[in-house]
Amino acid sequence: MPSVAGAGSQGMADSAPPVVRRIVDAMESVAPQTSIAPPALTATAAPSPAPSEAPAPPTPTRPRNLTLDWLRVLGICAVLVIHLGEVFNPWDEWHVSNPVRSRLAGEVVVFFAPWIMPMMFLVAGWSSCYALERRPNRRFVRERFVRLGIPLVLGVLLLVPPQVYLERRLRGQFTGSLVAFYPHFFDGIYPQGNFSWHHLWFLGHLLVYSLVALPLFRYWRSERGRLQLRRIATWCAGPFGLLWLAAPLVLERHVLWWLLPARAALTVDWANHAILFVAFVYGYMLAAEPAFLTDLDQQWKSAARFAIAMSAALWAMAWRGLLPNGIPEPYSTGYLAFWSIYGVGAWAWVVFVIGVARRVRWRDPPLFVWARDRSYAWYLVHQPVVVAAAVAVIPTSLPLGAKVAAVSALSIVGTVIATEALAHFRVTRVMLGLAGVRERAGSA
Repeated sequence: MPSVAGAGSQGMADSAPPVVRRIVDAMESVAPQTSIAPPALTATAAPSPAPSEAPAPPTPTRPRNLTLDWLRVLGICAVLVIHLGEVFNPWDEWHVSNPVRSRLAGEVVVFFAPWIMPMMFLVAGWSSCYALERRPNRRFVRERFVRLGIPLVLGVLLLVPPQVYLERRLRGQFTGSLVAFYPHFFDGIYPQGNFSWHHLWFLGHLLVYSLVALPLFRYWRSERGRLQLRRIATWCAGPFGLLWLAAPLVLERHVLWWLLPARAALTVDWANHAILFVAFVYGYMLAAEPAFLTDLDQQWKSAARFAIAMSAALWAMAWRGLLPNGIPEPYSTGYLAFWSIYGVGAWAWVVFVIGVARRVRWRDPPLFVWARDRSYAWYLVHQPVVVAAAVAVIPTSLPLGAKVAAVSALSIVGTVIATEALAHFRVTRVMLGLAGVRERAGSA
């Protein structure tokens, strides 16, 4: 089978500036040969560290955790569904929105919004536990920067400007070409200005969380740390079980929204950090202490009842027009009750979904392996494609249902095609985490 990367890709890399070549070489030097998911999202143990580094205690190599692989792929597909729904969501204004909205699309977003990103960060924390079993700190940190930091920078420069450009074109705020717009991408901070990281915030948050949580994760690998985890797991086996772990999510969110109301940026979005960072830490805890999984296997059905009740309440509020404008005034009794139920319900959904996933006998057929290998790239590429598809379809006179179908089809097919096309060039292939595809394609 011919290689995914064509002959032109090597020439492109060789003709690139020396700095770019060094970045690409560095990224490929740590790219896994058996998995192209980023290290914080991979579920396979890493090879032994170089002799020059202080090695971690030897640990037998783990087989792939198919549950995590499937959760990751399905989670990224759910993010794509959310962004497709946002184009037609009547209760939100996205980057580009159709004038006529769909309540059904809005309900899809309302269903996934509370829990899908906490689950993605939990999966990343879980995978980080496996990564740290055979990686010393220095290598762990280096891989975070190479596989999260560098794609974040390149993605902001290559994947975000077309999104902002198309939005400005659709809104009549810019009439020139993308090339003419590019210098204006650095004018101010989005949405008043143009500079943004859009969906790539996930990479920035995950990079920072990995570095901040590293000392805690290392402590939990000590005897005292393991004892602490066992005590927490024992507590979670009692009344209310794992739902106790929702308490920090709720309390931190209430306190931080009151103290630090700013949103939407890594350095000031402290309320969302309270949920996403803690979910990342919880992922490590589940992987590090088997007693948590025993608790989860026993409690996922009870968590399901609370999760479904919370979603039903949100759907009812949305249909009655109470979301988002009908949420009670900040820090009233109703406000505190709403966000407390929201936080507990979000965590209940995570427990429920992982509990169900652990009961499924997952397989890894060729189609799934193909999707798993590209899931990280799909996440990076999908939003520019969704925005482009929406900008192409919104001005047409198609009925609402046909527009939803057209944007969905164009986005799904376009994401797959764009990923395969970008895999032909060395810089974008490495940026998208596709460095391992070339080797596997060539040996198939």
